[in-house]
Amino acid sequence: MLREGEFDIDIRDDGIEVWVTQMGDFMNMNTAIIDRINKIVAIIDPFDSERWFDVLKKEGLCPTHLLYTHTHRDHTWGYSKMLKLVPNIEIVGHEDAKVDVSLGGELFGKVDFTHTWKNAPNSSVKWSEGGIILEVTHSPGHAPGHVTFHGHGIYHAGDLLFTAYSGRVDLPGSDSNAQLSSLKNARRLLSSLPKEWRLIPGHRYEWIDGTTPDWITIKDALENNFSLNDRSVTSSSS
Repeated sequence: MLREGEFDIDIRDDGIEVWVTQMGDFMNMNTAIIDRINKIVAIIDPFDSERWFDVLKKEGLCPTHLLYTHTHRDHTWGYSKMLKLVPNIEIVGHEDAKVDVSLGGELFGKVDFTHTWKNAPNSSVKWSEGGIILEVTHSPGHAPGHVTFHGHGIYHAGDLLFTAYSGRVDLPGSDSNAQLSSLKNARRLLSSLPKEWRLIPGHRYEWIDGTTPDWITIKDALENNFSLNDRSVTSSSS
């Protein structure tokens, strides 16, 4: 289990690096996909931007893109600081994640996207920079415009899925019917991916054995995640 701010670094066969870390009081899991040759650093939902900036600087790298799963404040916590550190950074999220912050009081954070995805729910589009290629799947329910990312050995689930369960749907902007549809699609998608790939949750919550792992394999998620195996999901997932 990673300590606060500790980084796990996986260098893939294609040279792309995947950095995973846990930050903050909400046990947020952050993932960065790095193409060192082309100096591309895409960070998903950075929590502590100053720590990200400092550790990357020691490697001769600088964040170039922020990719957002959704705009709940606990996921956009590092946004303002990163803009001060890297004013020209590109910021990407789904068009539907442009939520009026008044909808949920303190729930949503304001993020000014430089680019947006506009794909329909349960559809995927490709995002690529340099040697990085990610599939972006629109998976609303927990929050408007929620997306997941997969590629380079990981599925970053955001708050669609945690290790043992799925994200809550009792918040402003949540939609339980959309969440069910997103979970059905996620099960189909995960079933098509290599089973040894890692599912990175949005938060490090309790696993079925009482531990709090940073990630689980897709195989373990398909076999043991309670939400993915709920009858309402499996009955129509094939």
